[in-house]
Amino acid sequence: MKRFLNAALSDKKLELLFFFIIELCLVEYKMLKFPPSLLAAAAIYTALCGLYWFKQWSKTSEWHTSYTEDQLLECSRMMVSFHQNAGAGKLTGVHRKYSTLKFGYAAKAETALFLFGL
Repeated sequence: MKRFLNAALSDKKLELLFFFIIELCLVEYKMLKFPPSLLAAAAIYTALCGLYWFKQWSKTSEWHTSYTEDQLLECSRMMVSFHQNAGAGKLTGVHRKYSTLKFGYAAKAETALFLFGL
C-alpha cells in the first residue's frame, strides 16, 4: 500500500482518506472477490477522485499497480457507495473514527459520485 501511495505522490489528506476507504471495505463481504492489490489501487483511485473531482489515474500509477483505470472502476464505485453510507446503519465505528481531528475528518470528505456516470 505504501508503494502505491508513494507512486500517487500522496499527502496526509490523501493517505487518511485512503485508509478510511480501506477500513470501510474490511467489513464488507462483497469486497472479498477482489485481490488485496486491486483493493489498494482502487482505494487510491477513489481517494484521488474524491479529493480532486476528476479522474486521477496516471500512467505512473498504472505502472506501479499494474491496474488500468477500467479495471478499478467496479471496485471503486462500490467504495464510493460505502463511503456515502458510512454514517448510517449498524457499523458506524469507522465513520466515527475518521470524523475526528486526529484522522483529518476524512469521513467528511466529498464522495466521488461522478464515477457512477462514467
